[in-house]
Amino acid sequence: MDDTELQQRLTRLAESSAPPPREGLAAAVVARHRSQRRQTLGTAAVAAAVAGLVVLTSTVLDSGPSAETATAVGADAAGPEPAAAAADVLAGPTRGSLAGDPAFVEAVRQLPWTEADDPNRPTALTEPALDSRRVVFAGDVAGGRWALLVAEDTMGSEPTGSASGLAAAWFSGPVGAAADQLQPASLIGGVDLSTPVALTDAATGALVVVAAPGDEVELSRRPEVAADGTVSRSFEPVDAPDGVAVLALDPAAGTYDEALRYRVLRDGVELVTAMPTALRSDWTWSTPDVPIEWLRGAPGSAGARSVLSGGVDHVLQITGVPADAIDFAVVWAGDVPPVAGPAGRLQLLAATLPSGAVYLEALLSQEMGDGLTTGSTWCGADLRPAGTPLSEQVFLLDCSGSSGGGAELGRHLVLIGPATAASAWLVDGSGARATEVPLTDGAAVVPAPDGPTADDVAAASFLAPDGSSLGRAEPLGYDGLESISATAGWD
Repeated sequence: MDDTELQQRLTRLAESSAPPPREGLAAAVVARHRSQRRQTLGTAAVAAAVAGLVVLTSTVLDSGPSAETATAVGADAAGPEPAAAAADVLAGPTRGSLAGDPAFVEAVRQLPWTEADDPNRPTALTEPALDSRRVVFAGDVAGGRWALLVAEDTMGSEPTGSASGLAAAWFSGPVGAAADQLQPASLIGGVDLSTPVALTDAATGALVVVAAPGDEVELSRRPEVAADGTVSRSFEPVDAPDGVAVLALDPAAGTYDEALRYRVLRDGVELVTAMPTALRSDWTWSTPDVPIEWLRGAPGSAGARSVLSGGVDHVLQITGVPADAIDFAVVWAGDVPPVAGPAGRLQLLAATLPSGAVYLEALLSQEMGDGLTTGSTWCGADLRPAGTPLSEQVFLLDCSGSSGGGAELGRHLVLIGPATAASAWLVDGSGARATEVPLTDGAAVVPAPDGPTADDVAAASFLAPDGSSLGRAEPLGYDGLESISATAGWD
């Protein structure tokens, strides 16, 4: 996703900071989620806060193609990597089921890029010159009608640095729409003409992948999480006549589809593996209606419940697993005392996947006292193997946040063990027991020790009333999110 499209999605749904430079996939995943999930809590309407919880992931899990070097599928990693032959994937005559309608194609070519009926739709700063425009694709898709154009780049006020100097625009409309009913759906500045592009609609399951004629297109519907917590993917070939795959998938499990990946091969060489650009045709956020088991704690305010619903929706987005195939539970929920302003609310959400493996998200929220405004962030995400019941596991969370306006949660450690746990020892970086913390119903929320990093506390050892060990937990990081999300084409 380019800067223009990123800004448009952020404007539509929520605030987010820019991601740090990529240093390697695993490091980038953790760094991005630490910077974007644990940044200062923003004050917003409950609905906006929940949408923000969702969109931060949507923007982090970039919907643009990855810039991975093309490699031969199944090639020996120790040997030289063959390069894919160069090709302009957006060149040639118009493709798609409506390519044979010259009047429609010409009307699409003349569509405005700077106007939209819906203010949430993306628009360019200025109209690209008409003689620079070319219709790459025009066709009917599941639940609608789409078109893809390229033209001179007028996406931003500054030069993009793209060698092509071109931008790509997706337009979408309802089934059987006339050309003038199509509205801007996605704008991509500084396009790389050698890189395939794709658009998907989570609401309808429509997917279009545009590659070069002769390219092979493969699809992976979702990551596969095994019982031991390992994550993999498998790809299956799909029909792509003239290099264009038009598919009707099942609608996505969540508001957006961050589980889907496509792969393009040219002469047996992998050209790109990526997540499609996301279109949400109705641009609405809906609360997933799923049963949630409460192991300890109780549902909080309307704002806290909305944040929990946002967490459920995010699980559906990144796993791609239907809601009725996941068992959701709240391992623990409780208040986090503030430094100033109202208290926070911590909810540890667990999603037991079909294999039995468990994905966890620690959701921290804070209301402003009027019951109408809420901010939210994360304290970590984990992926644990099947086996040990959630009620017998141990957790250590390092949580901090601020809603501004004088409201401050500060930094706290949240210790969650079995309900029978009587105490826990905080263990420092040297492995020495530093502080004993009494537990109530197996849990405690305590101010974090002074210090610049989470390294002040390396672990917590949980003890039964007789002093026997119930387990040891290190601070929850973001490895679970990285494991599920960073499987092929997540950047």
